[in-house]
Amino acid sequence: MKKMAVLFLSLGLATSASADNDPSSNGLEGTWRMEVTTRNCDTGAPLLSFRAYLTFARGGTMTGTTASPAFRPGQRTSDHGVWRRSGANLYKTASEAFILFDSPASPPLPPFTRGWQWIGQEITIDPHDPDVLQSDARTEFYDMAGTPLTSGCATAVGHRFQLEPLD
Repeated sequence: MKKMAVLFLSLGLATSASADNDPSSNGLEGTWRMEVTTRNCDTGAPLLSFRAYLTFARGGTMTGTTASPAFRPGQRTSDHGVWRRSGANLYKTASEAFILFDSPASPPLPPFTRGWQWIGQEITIDPHDPDVLQSDARTEFYDMAGTPLTSGCATAVGHRFQLEPLD
């Protein structure tokens, strides 16, 4: 009887360990490779595409970084924010990043004023593939006094970061 109990206990631990190691079972938790497209908020027309990384930690915090060519080198910090589940496969996030210095318009790059960027996202994880997500975002820029400057829209597709490299 003791041997059978040990066997069941061992099988249970092995099953639990493998489930804990499967990132797909963690909902939004983990790191995601994002393909972001900024869009005209009125028409939905694409404006600029770039890559970003977002990491969602257990407990509801998030961090991110962007490769957006709209910012000059060193002009924007990493994102810091929060997230929560809002339904089956649905999540809401909010994050901010500092804009460290002003830059004039230099087409095709827009002007930026020292302050911060706020980003709000509604994220849906694909119900058929838990390693793929889609995001609709809005963004707002503020100066250091908190005065709103401009806003924008974006969509994104994300793929869960895996141990294996992309094919």
